[in-house]
Amino acid sequence: MFLLTYHVSYVHFFCAIIETYTVLDPEMVARILKTRFNARQYHDEKVAVAEQAYATVDSVVKKLDQDLATFEALLKATGEFEAAGGKPNDLAAIQVTSSSNEWILAKIISFDSEAGMYNLSDEDVESNKVFYLPESQVIVLEGVERLSRGDVIYAVYPDTTSFYQATVVQPPRKTQGGSPFVTVNFIDDSDEHGVTHEKAVLLKHIMRPPIGVVIS
Repeated sequence: MFLLTYHVSYVHFFCAIIETYTVLDPEMVARILKTRFNARQYHDEKVAVAEQAYATVDSVVKKLDQDLATFEALLKATGEFEAAGGKPNDLAAIQVTSSSNEWILAKIISFDSEAGMYNLSDEDVESNKVFYLPESQVIVLEGVERLSRGDVIYAVYPDTTSFYQATVVQPPRKTQGGSPFVTVNFIDDSDEHGVTHEKAVLLKHIMRPPIGVVIS
């Protein structure tokens, strides 16, 4: 776009010269007119290439959409199609406002795959809040694999429904008859003596740091 604008301005510049000066050296006038012709030709070629590229990309995208629709219909017919997004009663981390880095624990009520919107209920037992949020503000908690000591994660702080940054101290383990958990140190969680105590968090209450979050 910059090149096209530049060359159009270039042509206008030389036209102004010709219109302003009525008496010029014939050779100079010829050079100016030739330059004007070349600039316009270059401009037309670039526009044609751009239009051709757009048409090609548009054609490929439309073909891809058709193929995806056909494939989706085939999967639905065979019963193998699974809609994207979480299912009712799945746990999720939600960002209540897009401008905040605060994430809380919620449970999925429903998901509208066409609109890309979730209905969720706050997991705080004292709260009756229901949230209607876009996919970009919802992370379905499906478990974190291959956790190692020193990994930075986001975990629900004990006795709350809020996620905070933490560092893995011991990889996940499972007690007999209990749910798997991971031992972590939460950031800025030292006591009055400056000692940070390890805390156990259920594996279903952790996630990798959300995209865009700055790790401390």
